[in-house]
Amino acid sequence: MRWRLLAVLAILIPLEAQTSGPWPKLDFLLGDWTGVAGEKDTPLGAGQGSFSFQPELNRKIIVRRNNARYDSGVRHDDLMIIYLDGVPRAIYFDTEGHVIRYSLSFPAPQHAVFESESGQPGPRYRLSYWMDAGVLKGRFETAAPGGEYKTYLSWSSKRR
Repeated sequence: MRWRLLAVLAILIPLEAQTSGPWPKLDFLLGDWTGVAGEKDTPLGAGQGSFSFQPELNRKIIVRRNNARYDSGVRHDDLMIIYLDGVPRAIYFDTEGHVIRYSLSFPAPQHAVFESESGQPGPRYRLSYWMDAGVLKGRFETAAPGGEYKTYLSWSSKRR
């Protein structure tokens, strides 16, 4: 009897270790997405694009790749790597030359907030994702040093 209990625990403990930590909180983002933004949702005009969140390196990191095109003719591409450094963090790169280091928080189930780390010069940034009735919503906000966040872009996405 004792041997069976040990065998069951030997199976369950590794399963618990695989699902603990921050990645289950990001599972709602994993996959390939198509997004749209209305004309009033961006200063660049209506836009459409696609992005993906994919686990890589044995789920040690999650990589987001994004591309968007706007009616104004602007094209935007970026890459973000989400990783653990004691707590979940991310680093973001885009075609305009921005590099943003983010800290992550999870204010509710299926809700992730990426906030630029304090101590970086210049404006602050906040990127939020949340599920709303099967639709993935997103918002990118900026704040001048010492100022309040203001929405720069917002969009809705569906799985591809």
